Order: sequence, then C-alpha cells, then structure tokens
Amino acid sequence: MGAADQELLRIATDVLDRRYRTGVHEVAAALRLSDGSVVTGLHVEASAGRASVCAESAALSAAVVAGSPVVSVVGVLRRPGGTMHLIEPCGVCAELLGDHAPDARVWVAVGNGFGPVGVAELLPFRRRRSARAAAGAVTAPAGTPPGSATPPGSATPEV
Repeated sequence: MGAADQELLRIATDVLDRRYRTGVHEVAAALRLSDGSVVTGLHVEASAGRASVCAESAALSAAVVAGSPVVSVVGVLRRPGGTMHLIEPCGVCAELLGDHAPDARVWVAVGNGFGPVGVAELLPFRRRRSARAAAGAVTAPAGTPPGSATPPGSATPEV
C-alpha cells in the first residue's frame, strides 16, 4: 500500500477513533479524489434497518458534492474491544461505486493481507439498466397493470 492509500487508512481509522459507538458507528470510509482531496463517511445505524447509511455511501455522497472523481476507497470496521479490520463495501455500496466511481480502486482483504481491486471486480455481474435494455429485457408499456410485464389482452412475451 502506497503512502497515499496508507493516509486513507489512517484517516478512516481516525474517524472511528473519534466517533465509534458499538452498534451505531462501526464502519468508516475514506475516499481519495482525483484532485488529491479526501472525503470521509461514517456508518450510521438506524432502528429501522433500511434507514441505516453505510460509510461508503456517505463518503461517496460527499465525493459527488465535491465534484471530483474517486480514485481510491478504504473502509475500516471497528469491533468491540478496539480491533480494526479493513472491510470491503457491501453489495449496495459496490453498486453505488459502480454507478458513480467506476474507475476507482477499492482496498479489500486478499488472503492474509489486503490489496486493491477495481470496482468492476467487486460485482462482476452487477446489474446495469443500459445493459439489461441492450440484452432485450422486457419493459412494460404504458397502461400495464402493476406487477405485470404485459398490458391487458396481450400475449405473454417469450423470455
């Protein structure tokens, strides 16, 4: 890990050192932007699980606001007792990175160490709206009842 990415790791770790709360703030992320700046995000757990926000998503939002492409991503998990672990983004965050930072590299656990992978390697078969349409995915025409792929009185399309 080069000096710039070591700095990201240190920054994410510092965020957790300052803000860690068991079950509430357990993950921090630091993203380096192409202009050299760094943005951070913190996991914010909610009592209604779906309302929770991942650290990578929070940091990515800050990167989008900053307006500079993301080049490197580091996420850190802190366990009760203080141990820290490099952690890869969850599937939802990997999808967001694919949409908004497709050229970034992400640090993940590899064997007994860690290393960078491209965002595309996180979810090699991720869904893309344009790819699905190009592959002939069925779309429902106007007037189609909810939950149906075909309008009333139409034949069911072959898949």
